[in-house]
Amino acid sequence: MLLGRPNAGKSTLLNALLKSKLSIVSPKPQTTRHRILGILDGDGFQACLVDTPGLIENPKDPLQNCLRRQAMGAAHEDPDVMVLVVEPTAPTEALLREFSALNRTGKPVLLVLNKADLPGDHDRVLQAYADAVKPAAAFKVSALKKEGVAGLLKKIVELLPASPPFYEPGQYTDRYERFFAAEIVREAVCDLYCEEIPHATAVVIERFREVPDAPDQIHAVLYVERETQKGIVIGKGGKALRKLQDQAHQGIVDFLGRPADLELWVKVRKNWRKDPRSLKEFGYLP
Repeated sequence: MLLGRPNAGKSTLLNALLKSKLSIVSPKPQTTRHRILGILDGDGFQACLVDTPGLIENPKDPLQNCLRRQAMGAAHEDPDVMVLVVEPTAPTEALLREFSALNRTGKPVLLVLNKADLPGDHDRVLQAYADAVKPAAAFKVSALKKEGVAGLLKKIVELLPASPPFYEPGQYTDRYERFFAAEIVREAVCDLYCEEIPHATAVVIERFREVPDAPDQIHAVLYVERETQKGIVIGKGGKALRKLQDQAHQGIVDFLGRPADLELWVKVRKNWRKDPRSLKEFGYLP
């Protein structure tokens, strides 16, 4: 179970551990909105690695509350190992108090200082977290450069209890392809737009149809909260939307490993981040 603040690099670390891209990544915080399971089969082990939304310090709307509850709930669902991912900057006392609660779960915590390729007093920062969290082990890694990841994986495997595999060999995740198609569209939004657009966007796959001897047919709707945001997403003469569709389409084809056609529409759902019915429809509430 990977835990940490938004933008600590949990999704990048999951992908590095899996040696394949599963979670979408972006420099923008709150990119991860769902728990994502990656299944890693190795020599004599199967590791079920779970990426979680960032632990938002002060949620500002119902969507952020949902994301924080997801992350907090994950830490209390009896994971065998918790991997706490932190950035190489000095933590606040409030952050240390919050993370110190992890060592009261009775489960081993592995402390991972990510972005170790950046300058800073990494040993001092790592020690500050370690004093609060009391981890079973601590690591300095660069998930982006895949440095130190092998040692972390080795320790994770050492701490896993003996158990039959939960999934068939070769199964990569428990999510369907349509879920990842929506995530890839959101990743393209995060890459191409700034300011409020990525946070105000939800993606729903309305149709995902496999057609024999033809490209998959995918129909996606991108929801925003205001007409002005819709205008920004579409752009002058539809230029921005075409660029978004092209980038998302290529990402989906690369992920699926087979041809697909993507049809992308933009609709307004006013203040959907504050609407419980919309949050449930979009998969953020049970």
